[in-house]
Amino acid sequence: MPPKIEPDGYQWPDSINVIGWSGVGINVYNGLIPKLCKATGMRPRIAHTVDSLQRFKYTKLGLFDLTAGGTTEVSLMLEGIRRFAYRDTGPFPIRTIWVQTKTNSGIVVRGDSYIKDIYDIKPGVRVVDMSGYVAAQHIQEASLAWAGIKDFKNDVVWVPATSSEDKVRLIVEGKADMTNIVCSTVALQAAEKNPYGLRWIDTNEGKDPEGAARYRAQDPLVDFGPMFSGPPSCIGHYGTVGTSFYVGHERLDPDYVYHLAKWFDENYEEFKDGHPWLKWMTRQTLIDGLQHTFYPVHEGCKRYLKEIGVWTDKHERRNQKSAELIDRYCQANEDAIRAADQKGMFVSAKNPEWITFWENFKKERGLPKFKMYINLEED
Repeated sequence: MPPKIEPDGYQWPDSINVIGWSGVGINVYNGLIPKLCKATGMRPRIAHTVDSLQRFKYTKLGLFDLTAGGTTEVSLMLEGIRRFAYRDTGPFPIRTIWVQTKTNSGIVVRGDSYIKDIYDIKPGVRVVDMSGYVAAQHIQEASLAWAGIKDFKNDVVWVPATSSEDKVRLIVEGKADMTNIVCSTVALQAAEKNPYGLRWIDTNEGKDPEGAARYRAQDPLVDFGPMFSGPPSCIGHYGTVGTSFYVGHERLDPDYVYHLAKWFDENYEEFKDGHPWLKWMTRQTLIDGLQHTFYPVHEGCKRYLKEIGVWTDKHERRNQKSAELIDRYCQANEDAIRAADQKGMFVSAKNPEWITFWENFKKERGLPKFKMYINLEED
């Protein structure tokens, strides 16, 4: 059977191609994409990887239509930082397709742990290593910085993991002392019932602004607040809270993105129980998130938001500003790589010479770092 033709004459493509994190990312897709495909006649192609770098790289190359984009990892990609500093992993004109969810994350330890307060975290602590997930590792290091640890290489025993489920298992089995984790991770529900239970380590900015400042020095794109989603033991404890979006390349067909946005909005009741994260995949979550994010909205999604009367001049102003800054980063990265090639420089995240050259190049171009906004009025 060919894909469905909508009343406006639009025919869905043969397939939808998405890529997510191994573990929770694929679980969210499995609660959503099959329902979309059943309704539209598209074939689902759902891929996953343990490496966030690859998700963005493959989306940049056009191999996939969309992936999830959390604030920290998107900023690292757009600024070409850390492992995003390779020739083919840097910035591209990313656009919001729709909201993915709103989540909270927190520091968790086993219930019998010696860690009862964040300042119980000392050199020698065993921490789950999520280096394959660039943003997740960034957050692990930020949590350690709050505790006062400075040398992440020598003062920490890193315990390798490849998924959120691995994180939970290592904590429950006592093989790691702590990890920062998204609290809606399904495995946490069972983990809470282990004989020792779980304990959450608060990161309350109001009570410890200096600790929060050390955290923000590692990861400035976060908000702290009471956690609202996850196992009962985490509710009310302080962690990080935020919104993630489904993102794709600017070149995606606007008609396709328009109809995706429309379907997600109009069929929420059909998929909301497919995974805990899908509860928050709503129009209101999207509108709330757009007040604060630096991601531009794709033309197709913008067209739908205009149609339903929620797109304003303030949204348009922010959207243009965000798109212009991303375009500047993309052009700067292209120019810097060309200049490095002319100098015979090896363009690699493992080459300190290139890293220094790229960082100085951004400064010379006057490129500001990406930031979150308080509201749509803020510049």
